Amino acid sequence: MKTLSITVADDLYDRIKHTIPSRQVSKFISDAVEVKLNEQMDSLYKAYLAAAQDHDREDTLQDWDMVNTESWEEA
Repeated sequence: MKTLSITVADDLYDRIKHTIPSRQVSKFISDAVEVKLNEQMDSLYKAYLAAAQDHDREDTLQDWDMVNTESWEEA
């Protein structure tokens, strides 16, 4: 387990302190962050899948892969 120091808005702090028992704050915040991270990872995964199925994008990427940039002079 690691310790993390965070800053939250005063009203959010008050809501946490008045709602969550003091010995459960860390678990509550950890669980909430995990849910949010999972949502973001799912969203990112879906975006990658959509991009991979974009055939025009894939064709453009293949065209760029064929460009020989090794012979370009550095600016």
